[in-house]
Amino acid sequence: MTPPNDPFPPPEPGLDALVRAQLDAEAGRVDAGRMWDRLAGQLHADAAPATRPTRRWVRVAAGFATVAALLVAAFVLTPSRDAAATPAQVVESARAAYRPDADRSYTQTVQLPPNLPAPMSLLLESGRAVTVCTRGDRFAVTPGLGGRGAWGRDADGRVWIAPTRDAAARFTPAELPPAVLDAVKVRGLEVGPLLDEVLKDFDLAWAEPPDRGAPTQAVRATRRGAPLPGQIHSAELVVEKETRVVRSLALRRQLAIGPLTLSFTLADSAERDPAIYTAEGHVDPGQPVYDASRPVLRRRVLLLNLGDVIVNGL
Repeated sequence: MTPPNDPFPPPEPGLDALVRAQLDAEAGRVDAGRMWDRLAGQLHADAAPATRPTRRWVRVAAGFATVAALLVAAFVLTPSRDAAATPAQVVESARAAYRPDADRSYTQTVQLPPNLPAPMSLLLESGRAVTVCTRGDRFAVTPGLGGRGAWGRDADGRVWIAPTRDAAARFTPAELPPAVLDAVKVRGLEVGPLLDEVLKDFDLAWAEPPDRGAPTQAVRATRRGAPLPGQIHSAELVVEKETRVVRSLALRRQLAIGPLTLSFTLADSAERDPAIYTAEGHVDPGQPVYDASRPVLRRRVLLLNLGDVIVNGL
């Protein structure tokens, strides 16, 4: 005990000393080992559920990423038209796939200007469907002029007309009057040269395919500048994606008498006897095919089978 007369007595306990003393007393009553065990157990229990949702979240996130990738592939990478392709590339691929030695059969219709005079209206018969078989620059049309027999162009460029299987007539291009030359241009279909012309002289853009569910691509072609008489001024081509075969064509030509629209739809690609592209292939064996060496008989074939209006018009 401090003497009452001590000149330097110790100071009274302050707040810090009182707080420390209280803490020391409480600490003496705490079992630190038990508290640690309880805390560790709680931490372990809290951590276990947290781990499981984390793994589930990763799986869900991966699922969303997969779905997103599929959606991107479906709507961006593989739309109805290949995203990487352009209209010009579609036409180029069709040109590369075209084989001049392959047979193609098309259903063709012609829409002529109204009130078109003979002989063109009689030669082309607006609205009537015909079958045009092609191989390169050769073709055969059935039914033929006047709705009878067949007619076409052979490998030598000669135009033949076989109204019946009894006799046929054959002409060189120089012998043909303008009306028949125009009919040859209209009815014949040379896919290779046509695609070359489209790539060279036309502006190309996407068009809506006639059948949206079909695996095809449609291209609209518009000629640059004013077309000359007889030239195609616009076209629509439908190309099969897998084979690159031209499935259909709509061609619009500008004639002196007005616009003309031709529609070709592919019927089949079966191989055919080359004889169908000749006059001899449309007459019975041994029957005559008259040329310039028999002009009277040649004209009689046309007169007897096609009618006076068409023959006189030619």
